[in-house]
Amino acid sequence: MEESDLLDKLIHGKITSDEADDIGSAVLSDTSQTTPAHEILGLSQKEWTAYAHGADFEDVAYWRQHGWPYRCFVCGRKIDSDNFGWLAREFGGKIQLEHIACPKAG
Repeated sequence: MEESDLLDKLIHGKITSDEADDIGSAVLSDTSQTTPAHEILGLSQKEWTAYAHGADFEDVAYWRQHGWPYRCFVCGRKIDSDNFGWLAREFGGKIQLEHIACPKAG
């Protein structure tokens, strides 16, 4: 499968969210690939991690375009998304970031 930037296509309306999901599923189900799936899809390690945690491609595309969350939705303390140490979790109907070892998580 040819490499492309899935999120860029989504951001610019060249594909829909459903089409992005279909492309992602096709890449993940192709066992003949030797190139990592995130590289085929044009995702960074950070973007791929968020997707693996349950963020939709649409969520990740939004963060790429508008900036990543920088506060933990549980404790409100700063999260540096480039340094990982976070999980993508649904909160209030949308995907947010939470510290892996959040001091306020119960």
